[in-house]
Amino acid sequence: MSSDFKDLIIKEFERNDLLYNNFLGDVLEDYIKLLISENKKYNLTSITAPVDIVNKHFIDSILGFEKFLESQTYKESFFIMDVGSGAGFPGIPILLYDQICKSKKLIRKIDLLDANRKKTDFLNLMKQRIKKRIGKDLIQIHNSRLEALYLNNQIPDLYLSRATGKISNVLNFLEKFLKNNNEYVPLNGEVCLLYYGGPETKVLPEKKGKQFEAKNNVCYILHREARKVYKYQFSSNNYSRKSVLYVISTLIFPFPDSVPNEDIRP
Repeated sequence: MSSDFKDLIIKEFERNDLLYNNFLGDVLEDYIKLLISENKKYNLTSITAPVDIVNKHFIDSILGFEKFLESQTYKESFFIMDVGSGAGFPGIPILLYDQICKSKKLIRKIDLLDANRKKTDFLNLMKQRIKKRIGKDLIQIHNSRLEALYLNNQIPDLYLSRATGKISNVLNFLEKFLKNNNEYVPLNGEVCLLYYGGPETKVLPEKKGKQFEAKNNVCYILHREARKVYKYQFSSNNYSRKSVLYVISTLIFPFPDSVPNEDIRP
């Protein structure tokens, strides 16, 4: 199985113009073995055929992030949160690809978030294996829902959403998370959410949130807009994506000054 599986990875990575080396093949093989083994106990994924795992999990995860990077030349590095990570997709393949195949590493940290305890238990197993493989501890696991999560330090600047339900719900949960953690939200800055959508995904219109008061004696407004749409096919054109990059900008006023009525954006 080992040799056949690596041959499959090489074939599909080449087909999709992705980088590959034997170290990545070894780590991905270890990933799939653990996934198949634990899936028998915990039902982590319905995708179990090797060709589907490579295409629908590994290729899909990595390629979506690579399409995003093509238009993000200004960013030096990313602190990422994978929302509803499940068995680690898309976050883990993206991290492995970045750390093993890229000469310039772009991911400085990644948080994997899921409310299902069995899935976060699996993620913790993968975290330990990845730490040993790459010699870095870049993963943090959260067993929580996004809207209920409180962090006590810097928040991520890029959020990923794949197979997590309606995008409107994900964005609303992200806004609640930002409000809950407002003291770490960038001042007059922005955070981004990359949504892995299907070919018929609708792009949501702009939305200006209501003013709210924060703990640090300032008033916030969150402004949401779709900044970029990525349409592409992959794996011999068998699969299609219309991914959307949503940006939430923060507009901040000193408390208790009133917020202007006009639509001002940072």
